[in-house]
Formats: sequence, C-alpha cells, structure tokens
Amino acid sequence: MSDLSSDENEGYSIRPEDIPKVKPGMFVSGWDDPENENDIEEDKNPHETLEREILWAASSEEDNQQHLIEEILKKDPRLVHATDKDGYTPLHKACYNNNYELAQLLLKYKADPNKKTEYRWTTLHSACKWNNAKLAALMLQHGADINAKSEGDQTPLHITTTVSACRDTLVTLFMHPKIDIQLVNNSNETAAQIAKRTGFSLPLFDMANSALSVETGIID
Repeated sequence: MSDLSSDENEGYSIRPEDIPKVKPGMFVSGWDDPENENDIEEDKNPHETLEREILWAASSEEDNQQHLIEEILKKDPRLVHATDKDGYTPLHKACYNNNYELAQLLLKYKADPNKKTEYRWTTLHSACKWNNAKLAALMLQHGADINAKSEGDQTPLHITTTVSACRDTLVTLFMHPKIDIQLVNNSNETAAQIAKRTGFSLPLFDMANSALSVETGIID
C-alpha cells in the first residue's frame, strides 16, 4: 500500500489544510452537466456480496462504515476498484460525500483517482461538484487529471465554476501547475466564459488570469 504522506503528483504539493479561504459569496448554477449524482439508485440488497456491500458502505451515512470497508478490503483488496452500474467506485462516493478519512483509506489500497464513470466523471469531478475542496486537493496530490473531460467535455474547472459555493475548490484548482483554463466544453465555452456569463465567480477568474501563464499554466 502507498504512503499517503508522499506527494504522488509532481509539481503539486498543496495540503488540504493549506487551501486558502475566500470571503463567502453565493455562487448559483446556471448550467449543469447531464450527470446528477443525486440520482444514483440505491442498492436494495447491498449485503448479498462483498462488492455490493463496499459500494453501499461508501455511500452510507451510518456510523462505523469505514471500519466495515477496511474489513472488506482486508479480505479482498481488489474490491477497492468495485463499480456500481453507473461506474462509480468507492472513491467517487467518498469524494461526493466529503468523506476525507474514507478517501485516505481507499487511496492506501491503491484506489484510482482517474477511474471514470459511465458519464466519464473522475473522482475530481465528484469532489468539485459539491465544493469538497479538501477532497479535490487530495485527489490532485494522488495524480488526478485536473483537465479530465466528462461526457459533456466538462473539466473539473467547468464543473466547479457552475455549482453553488464553489470558491474554495476553484482556488484549489487554480493553484495546480497543469491547469488549462482555455479548454472548452461541448457548448464551446471555457470555464472563464461561464463565469463571465453568470458573474458570480468572475472576480476569482480575474485574479487567476493575472497570475496564470496560458502557455505553461504555472502560477507566478
């Protein structure tokens, strides 16, 4: 199992506790990706197999589920890669549920941050969808592709720009040296254009544009 304290993504060393806080403001979504994680169907018989049980436990809000997941992984470490019918892994579920400790455990068992769902969402998309900045930073530390595109060609930056209260995650993404702010979605929009259209996160893009090099993506 990997040492979680090591920086697995060269050039990105931000720790979750180092994520800067931006003054609160309301960020309202005027656009959304076809994928909606609230619509994931609940397994009616989650205890029939260990595979189904680990997926259920990763989604559950009940106490002591992390202990159950660890016991399952001790029996069969391969189940860290289990997927539901929509392609979600336990790590996807930890990221959209903002379960940082569970994500750490799954990463120790070699969970893949770049595994894609049916709609081509990575774990970073899941973290960004719900403004889980600490999870986003953790995924990036472990090699998540910051420019990965979903089925609608939405990058994590597109997703972050168009959901509520995105400020912390947006800043986390801007700090990554490989971010490409010029990528467009299937509507031919960059994340900055979406910010300009909605107006809510535009100040953050204005600040980032003055620091980012379009050619290298490196923050000065």
